[in-house]
Amino acid sequence: MISELAGSPPAARATLRHGVVGVTDIDRSRAFYRDALGVRVVRDERTPAGRRRCLLNCGGRHLMLEELPRPGTSAWVDDDLQLGMRHIGFKVDDTDGWAERVRAAGGVFTREPFDAFGGVRIAFFRDPDGAHLELVQSVVRYTDVWSPSLAAAEAALPVPRRPRFDHVALSVTDVEATLTMYREALGFEVIGRLAQSDAPHGFLITYVAAGEAILELFSYTAPMRPNSWTARGEAPGLLRVGVGTTHPRRTLRAMERAGATAAGRRWPGAHQVAVDGDGTPYEIGRMRAAPTRSG
Repeated sequence: MISELAGSPPAARATLRHGVVGVTDIDRSRAFYRDALGVRVVRDERTPAGRRRCLLNCGGRHLMLEELPRPGTSAWVDDDLQLGMRHIGFKVDDTDGWAERVRAAGGVFTREPFDAFGGVRIAFFRDPDGAHLELVQSVVRYTDVWSPSLAAAEAALPVPRRPRFDHVALSVTDVEATLTMYREALGFEVIGRLAQSDAPHGFLITYVAAGEAILELFSYTAPMRPNSWTARGEAPGLLRVGVGTTHPRRTLRAMERAGATAAGRRWPGAHQVAVDGDGTPYEIGRMRAAPTRSG
C-alpha cells in the first residue's frame, strides 16, 4: 500500500509535464501529429545548442518534439522487457475512429485496435521516426486499487473530444525502488495496479498519479534487457520524460539521493537531465503554474 512507501516529504511539487519525442524533421512531425491526433502548436523554441523544439497541445496537456540534427541509430525494440521508455499514451473517445485518422495520416500500426485486459480498448502505432504511441479508450479497471480517491479522480475526468496526453509507459527492474524515488523526490502516488498472474513473464503494471498525467510502470519476473538511451548520439523516437517542478535543482538533488544520476545537460528554462537506475532520462524544468492533479 502507499503507506509502505512513506518517507520524507518531496523536495518540491512536481508534475509529469510532457513526453519528449526525438524527430529528424520537425515540420514533418508537427504535420503528422496535427493530422493524426488533432494537436495544436503552443510554441516553437530552440535549445542553447540550436536544436529546434515544438510544444504541442494534446487535449489540454502537452507533448514536446525535439529535432535531432545528428541522430544516432535507435536500439529500441518492441518488447516491454527492454528497460526504459516504452510508449506514450493518448486518451481518446473512440479508439477505432482515431485509428482510422492515424492511418490516413501515415501512421504504421504495431497493434490494431483490440479490447485489452483492464477494460480498455487500445491500439499501438509509430510516428514517422518510430516513436511508439498508444490510443486508449475508457478508464482502466484496476485489479488492485491503492488510492480510491485517485482512482475516482481519474474516472471523473471528461472524455476528450480529441486525443489527450495521458501517460508515459516505462519498464523497470525494481518497481518498489522506482516508486520510492517518485514519492520522495517528486511526490507522486500510486493509483492502482493491473496484475495477471497467468500471463507470460509475470505481467504487472503499476499506475502512478504524476501530477498532470500518469506514469505506467511495467515490471516482470523475467530478466530485463538494457535501456538503449545514451546522452550522446540520441536516436529518434522516445527521448525523455518531461518533469515540471517548483525547484528544479532541489528536485535533481532529491532524485540523485534516490539513485538517479545527473546527466549534466541543460535545456531551455533551466532544464536539467537526470537518469534513473534503469537508464530512463528525465528532463527537469521549472513549473510556472500549479499542476492539475491527474486521475
